[in-house]
Amino acid sequence: MRLTGLASGMDVDATVAKLMKAQRLPLDKLNQQKQLVEWKREGYREISSKLITFSNTNLMNLSLSSSTQTKKAEVSGTAGVVSASATGAASTGSLDISVQQLAKAASTVSTTGIGNKPGSTLISDISAETKITINDIDINIDATDTIDSMIAKINNNKEAGVTAVYDPTLGKLSLTNKATGADAQLSFSGDIIDKFNLATPSVGQNAKLTVNGITMQQSSNRFTLNGVEINLTGVHTTGQSSKIEVVQDTDKIVDNVKQFVTAYNEILAALNSKSDEERYLKYTPLTSEQKEGMKEDEIKLWEDKAKSGMLKNDSILKQAISDMRSSIIEDIDLGNGKKINLTELGITTGTWSEKGKLYLDEDKLKQAIASDPNIVANAFSSGKIGSSGTSQRYDATDGIYTRLRKISSTSLESMAQKAGTSKTNSDLNSSFLATSLMGVELRNIDNRITTMNSLMTRKETQYYKQFTAMEVAINKYNGISGSLTSFLS
Repeated sequence: MRLTGLASGMDVDATVAKLMKAQRLPLDKLNQQKQLVEWKREGYREISSKLITFSNTNLMNLSLSSSTQTKKAEVSGTAGVVSASATGAASTGSLDISVQQLAKAASTVSTTGIGNKPGSTLISDISAETKITINDIDINIDATDTIDSMIAKINNNKEAGVTAVYDPTLGKLSLTNKATGADAQLSFSGDIIDKFNLATPSVGQNAKLTVNGITMQQSSNRFTLNGVEINLTGVHTTGQSSKIEVVQDTDKIVDNVKQFVTAYNEILAALNSKSDEERYLKYTPLTSEQKEGMKEDEIKLWEDKAKSGMLKNDSILKQAISDMRSSIIEDIDLGNGKKINLTELGITTGTWSEKGKLYLDEDKLKQAIASDPNIVANAFSSGKIGSSGTSQRYDATDGIYTRLRKISSTSLESMAQKAGTSKTNSDLNSSFLATSLMGVELRNIDNRITTMNSLMTRKETQYYKQFTAMEVAINKYNGISGSLTSFLS
């Protein structure tokens, strides 16, 4: 039982609170230490997220052959007959094409139909049978189905592979194979189908064409030849042809290099910003008691200062910056005694104060591509990368994209070991690995906080016991004093 100042007249609760405030100073220091570690860990997660995006999205996409060896197909000659687009597998060169015949699908249509009947007409009003077969595929039709729902069942059956259309004004049905070509023939049976009086199907046919003097056939009007996707849309008259010229898409390659320069400058700026960020040592994490006397905007401004510089001059960030800048300025070994430097492709670094920022001379890059169409692929995409998130060192034969992905992977591994950040997940809300160095440090701090909280509880109890004893003693002495006063009076 606590006696809080009844005899002494003291505000015991306030006195104990003041005594405990002094006792809690070491606990406040621990909580502040914990907050600093957590802020630093969050700083690592922010950087790791940016590195993952840079490596696994930006660099991975740019390192694809379709990015560094982009080609385009230019069509000339008779208009409206051929269109084309080049894939990454296309080789530079030309295709002279003359189309004699387009591919067609087998089809049929009602000769007389069933008369003027709406699509809502029940199948049971047309036939008692409930099964049809199209291209050897059985399709079950219910007696409660309508003509419209039957059409839907036919069209939705991928194995049958036909398109059905119904004309309610004439009661006519048409069936057309989805696949073109001579081998894609059309067959059908069933009393329901028979009611529509379908004609004998027309025969499917292949496209017939001549390519660079070679006569060939294609089952579809869309096909790929020598890495070029070709679409036939018409037929040439005698003596006419179309020419497909596959050329290097210089503008697209330059655009991809521009994307790289932008992505590189952004990640380097983020690393430099965190590494150079000012540290305000006098702004320590606020205690709960300190926050009680402050407004929300004041708390935010204070904590922004307190969080600043958590990774100032951090060794992991400094190493990443140094490696990235070195990888850019070092020559790339192309083999056979050949080397190339990015400056030859129009990529240079800015002034010393810009800390490695890249600039691109597009005209110089275009000239380099014109002299060697494969130069960008060789300089940027050569080399292989191991498992994501493992420490890797690039070598002279690695292209720029490979070098930077290896550097990113090594940095992510270092941050994972120290802060427990993910090596593959860029989510800023992803959890931390508890077994990391900082995870263990936080666990030790938590244990110390738990121990100190128990100590604070015992200390507070001790203070109250002492004041209670004092109150009891004072109360006792007051009683004796009162008795003496009564006796003497």
